Amino acid sequence: MFNRLLIGFGLLLFVLLGFTLWKTFNKDSSEFVQTLNSQEGTDKTEEMVPLSNPQQNLKEEPFFPRQSKPELDLSMLMDSPILEDLTLGFATTQDMQAFLKEAKANGFIVRDRSAELKTVRLRVSDLEKASRYFDETDTREEPNYNYRVRAPELPRAEFLEGEKGFGSSADDWMGTPQDRQDWGRGVKVAILDSGIDQTHSNLDGVSIEEIDLIGGGGSSKGHGTAIASIIAGNDLGKWGVSPSASLLSIRVLDGEGEGDSFTVAKGIVEAANRGAQVINLSLGGTGGSTVLKNAVDYARERGAIVVAAVGNEGVKGVSYPAKFENVIGVTSVDANGRQSTFANYGDGVDIAAPGVGVFTAWEDEGFVSFSGTSTATAFVSGALAAEISKNPNLLPEQTIDLLYKYSNESEKPGFDEFTGNGILNVGRIENRNVPDLHDGAIVGYYFDPEEMKGGTTPFLVSVQNQGTAWLNNVSLEVEYRGVVKNYIFNNLNPGETRSEKLFLDGSGESGKGVRISSQLRLGGHTDINPDNNTRVSTISLPD
Repeated sequence: MFNRLLIGFGLLLFVLLGFTLWKTFNKDSSEFVQTLNSQEGTDKTEEMVPLSNPQQNLKEEPFFPRQSKPELDLSMLMDSPILEDLTLGFATTQDMQAFLKEAKANGFIVRDRSAELKTVRLRVSDLEKASRYFDETDTREEPNYNYRVRAPELPRAEFLEGEKGFGSSADDWMGTPQDRQDWGRGVKVAILDSGIDQTHSNLDGVSIEEIDLIGGGGSSKGHGTAIASIIAGNDLGKWGVSPSASLLSIRVLDGEGEGDSFTVAKGIVEAANRGAQVINLSLGGTGGSTVLKNAVDYARERGAIVVAAVGNEGVKGVSYPAKFENVIGVTSVDANGRQSTFANYGDGVDIAAPGVGVFTAWEDEGFVSFSGTSTATAFVSGALAAEISKNPNLLPEQTIDLLYKYSNESEKPGFDEFTGNGILNVGRIENRNVPDLHDGAIVGYYFDPEEMKGGTTPFLVSVQNQGTAWLNNVSLEVEYRGVVKNYIFNNLNPGETRSEKLFLDGSGESGKGVRISSQLRLGGHTDINPDNNTRVSTISLPD
């Protein structure tokens, strides 16, 4: 057991080193925040769609070379920062109490504890005694590294090139009605972040309760204030999605936006115990912490819906806790409905929402242009609060299913690793029981990376019925390189998506790409949302 524990600590050391290198690699990333300029414009008529970006992979586990006879340097482990911050879970409360009673004598210093999660946060003061403790006890539990978490790295500026920002139009883009003063009433939303500036005018009248699990010094509250304003902003003209929701601000991140899994887990438990129905986690990390997963499960068992950001590194590999099964993992799209290039993708992405250039409040009475999956996460939390307030008898799973069922299709038809179930559409949820709404939409062009091998490349043009009435005699006109293609759709039921396959031969002249213009027309009916009947994009294919 002694050797097994040393090996385990050694592997944890490699994890920490890997995390440090990953963090160093990303340290120049900066969720993009831009101070508002009154001349800033977002009304681009055309979207540029590069399709030759190399895909990256975010490694969840470092590679450990095999050794026939592993040997570890005890002195190296004695000085390792890993031993300074570990978590240890127990099967029963009695087991945990027995451990706490003899912790110091067994080479441990207890830093914190959670009775609900039956978990202790500790550091090893004497590795030999700690190893002897595990060798002499019957427990099967072994210590885990207390993984670091942080607010998602702000998207690097190059990630935002060519992406269309929302400005102050994100709510309109999602079909959110202006008359929503009472949305969120009676619903408590917990925001686990760096704190909220309660003095901001955008939050006047909002009920905010604060808990600080970090302590010790000041905190930059800009990030948390932005999240709060998206969810429950209460200033006329700058309303959040649910202006009447109450907020529970739990500070789990320091002034640099950094924290640890154990503290976030304690925050989730605290939020659930205080009756939060929605828990917003615009934060994440690369480690799948057991204590964090247990906290998520604890909250869901008590009826809370947990929402988290997938991360802003632009790689394959969703951050934790967004990747956990009982968490809604949220990604970002721009105002063209395209998944943001900075957003992580893969297993764990459940839904998308606006996340580029959104005007939000910031600390010290500021307003900024805010980008990132944190932004998108707040919109989903606000939409959940709104639906809970209007339909309090729905089970959490039913409320979540409403968001998924009435989401807009993205470029790739069906559930996918980029936008999950689709893009949040508050208007479709609100109008789902209103009969005879005619709304046809061009949802985008999709190029399968597996078929992008040069020469003639197939692509899909997809149309979705986003209304409540069946659609017939719907005409689609697609024009590119002087060629016009016409298609007719019939019997398109509400929510259904259909696609037509076209072919594109190489890139455009002088490297400018190929301009594709599409127009949708409803036969015999007026479309309630004509803005989504037209799509113009310039496609740049790899050579």
